[in-house]
Amino acid sequence: MNVGLRESMEVWQILLLPVYVLSLALLMVFSFHRFVIVWLYFKHADHQVTPLRAKDPDLPGFTVQLPIYNEQYVVERLVRSVAPLDYPYNLLQIQVLDDSTDETQELARLVAAELARDGLDVQYIHRADRVGFKEGALAAGMQVARHDLLVVFDADFVPSASFLRDTVPHFQTNPIWA
Repeated sequence: MNVGLRESMEVWQILLLPVYVLSLALLMVFSFHRFVIVWLYFKHADHQVTPLRAKDPDLPGFTVQLPIYNEQYVVERLVRSVAPLDYPYNLLQIQVLDDSTDETQELARLVAAELARDGLDVQYIHRADRVGFKEGALAAGMQVARHDLLVVFDADFVPSASFLRDTVPHFQTNPIWA
């Protein structure tokens, strides 16, 4: 009783076989990719990367935009988080772009005024209309921005003090931006 493979399999098994083989082939490709990634990791594990740091004479100006809308619980933390940025004050402009309709307005205005008294170039810009929402607030800020490089920090982001100095070299060394 020697029955051939096709004769012993049912129709549904014959239809399922290519799907099974394709799944195994995809798993094999995925596994090979993972193997290559792990191999590259161990191959380059001893390489030390030295971060680029910008020197003071080479620094361009930055405009930091902080768009907010009814963020009363985080606005003070956000605005105060840009004060310790390790960057020359004469090359740094901070814009608090406020479209709020609640107590956030007063909080943001007070913190911005306090930082301005400490020597930072902080502008509080409030729009009564919310035309364009966050995009509209950023566009309004760009019209009075003093610098070509803009950085936008959302309300839930707290930058490290070295963020701008760590970012600048990537603009200076990349020939696309030069």
